[in-house]
Amino acid sequence: MIPLCSQKTNRGFTIIELLVAMTLGLVVLAAILNMFASQNRTSAVQQEVAYAQQNVRAAMDLIVRELRNAGYDPEDNGFDAIPQATSTLIQVRIDYRGDNDLPGNDPPYDPPDGAHDDANEDITYTVNALNQLTRDDANDGVAAELMIEDVVPNSLQFTYYKADGSSFVPADQNDRDDIRMVAIQFQVHTENEDRDYSGGYDLYPSSSGTCRVRTLATRVRIRNMGFQDI
Repeated sequence: MIPLCSQKTNRGFTIIELLVAMTLGLVVLAAILNMFASQNRTSAVQQEVAYAQQNVRAAMDLIVRELRNAGYDPEDNGFDAIPQATSTLIQVRIDYRGDNDLPGNDPPYDPPDGAHDDANEDITYTVNALNQLTRDDANDGVAAELMIEDVVPNSLQFTYYKADGSSFVPADQNDRDDIRMVAIQFQVHTENEDRDYSGGYDLYPSSSGTCRVRTLATRVRIRNMGFQDI
């Protein structure tokens, strides 16, 4: 007679054991999928931040270049270099070249003609009602050019300085003629939310918001207007 303890059995898993194993597997799978989704969202946000920074820097470079040349007047015609200057808007005039500076014309261009009625010679920067930074060329015959979207409301600020370094608010054209330096600052936010926010950077529209924010600030010396002090 064969002892019972030595007999082989074909006993399998119970229903409870299978359910426990399946539950644990689903928990592990859910954790992996959640981690993957979080990393994917983080990567998307980082791409948006990089894209926003690239656009902001490109726009700022153009603003700086055109503000720096404000009042360039080689013919000494004496036009108003900065006809508008508020905390949220600035208009600058430059006499770059002559009458063939039109869209579609090829260089070499005519020399400066003593006026600011050619393309790229009368420029206004501001933020519109849709919170978009715009550049309006008064002489190109088209609407204001969109430069940057998703500007944080009320973040664009122009601050004006005199030759002695003191800041002031230009009240009229005589004051605007005294501008020697302009400080520029504005913020942009990412288009999509950052649902994995864990602190360490600014958010829009407030501490309870979800979009990352980037700030850029610089100062521009209006070198051509400085010649009036010599």
